[in-house]
Amino acid sequence: MTDIVPIPPPTLDGLSNVMTGLGGPNSKRSHNKWDYPLFGDFSTLDAMYSSNWIARKIVDIPAEDMTREWRRIKCDGAEEITAYEARVGLRPKVQEAVSWGRLYGGGGILMLTDQDLTKPLRVELIKRDGLKGLKVFDRYDMQAGTINTWDILAENYLKPEFYTVRGGAMQIHHSHFARFTGERLPLRMQQQTQGWGDSTLRKCIEDITDMVAAKDGIAELMQEANIDIITRNGLADELSTDQDDMITKRYQMFSLMKSSIQMALLDGGDGAGGGTAEKFERATLNLSGVAPIIEQFITWISGAADIPVTRMFGTSAKGMNATGEGDDKNYNNSIRAQQTSYLHEPMRILDEVLVRSALGHFPDEYDYVWNPLALPNDLEHAQAEQLRSQKHMSYLEAGIVQKSQVMRELQANEEYQYDDDELEELEELEEGNMFEEMPSAEDDPMRYAEEQVKKNEAP
Repeated sequence: MTDIVPIPPPTLDGLSNVMTGLGGPNSKRSHNKWDYPLFGDFSTLDAMYSSNWIARKIVDIPAEDMTREWRRIKCDGAEEITAYEARVGLRPKVQEAVSWGRLYGGGGILMLTDQDLTKPLRVELIKRDGLKGLKVFDRYDMQAGTINTWDILAENYLKPEFYTVRGGAMQIHHSHFARFTGERLPLRMQQQTQGWGDSTLRKCIEDITDMVAAKDGIAELMQEANIDIITRNGLADELSTDQDDMITKRYQMFSLMKSSIQMALLDGGDGAGGGTAEKFERATLNLSGVAPIIEQFITWISGAADIPVTRMFGTSAKGMNATGEGDDKNYNNSIRAQQTSYLHEPMRILDEVLVRSALGHFPDEYDYVWNPLALPNDLEHAQAEQLRSQKHMSYLEAGIVQKSQVMRELQANEEYQYDDDELEELEELEEGNMFEEMPSAEDDPMRYAEEQVKKNEAP
């Protein structure tokens, strides 16, 4: 029988000092802890998204960039599939679903077909024009039914088996939805979110709140940037004798006179009238350290949202010789990674229905590529074309490729269009010339010697 080794209790590790209290119970840092996050506070997310432009950009900018240039279909019937995508509005609906995934931690697209929604969707039965429409819902519109905890091999393991959408009573099988899950969560937390992910905006709430509070505080300070101070001898005695109304009217008139004639008139107190001596001063608030604080907030929020400052706030890159190209490249790489990983699974589910509905079948060679996020300018495009043409010419001169192969590549890249029959004739002609140019054994001594050796070695 194997002995069970008890797990030792957790201990504090790291640097500690008994004399100074560093790392011990007297250290203030030892009392820091992380609280379990609150995932169901959608009212705060709604309020921030609808009222704050920073929160809206954090949610919408990556969703727009993921779908902005869209994709290129690679198979027979690609034009029909592209036209069908535009017909059902696939791109804007995917963008909306990604936004809800970033805002709430999940969203879904319901595929409306002629099949029963309460039963599993059978994609092999989808015929031409079988897709009737697409409906987008966020995770709070999709009320979960039974959670699949028994079939670990199923795609919806630890996820709902059925959904009930808002405003309806029908239980819809999960296979009719393409889910756009939020950011990854541990399985223990997914039990609380019913299989959904985390909200991207939720992690930025404190940062956005601090920045808005700082901005509002600075705006309040701007109202008191210049304060007029008047020193009046015997003011306390005058206020005690119910002269406050007279004093208030006097300095209201003083303020009007100062603003109208650009001059301050006060009583020196030495005249025959026996007036009270008054002294005027102006206090100016120093706001020189405000701008760096705001810049630090901007940088922090951009890092939390994983969006460059130049893209999120529309500012130019900072620093000597800074162009922002490096930031844009890193951001585009991040968006491309999300396209190929985050969007892969929901797009696969959508394509299973959409492609069959567009063509009546699913081609074996079906594939697609995401279009470049950063389009080259005219100069960069011309330079790339020149390099490509030089490569083709060098390969042709070296005999590595044939003319028909270059033409096929140009046609595949949609740069030129050729007649397929003429290309096939050219390929047959090149293949015949290739065999004619091959030397015979008698003309090539080395080849003749090799063939003789093979004959002698044969049994």
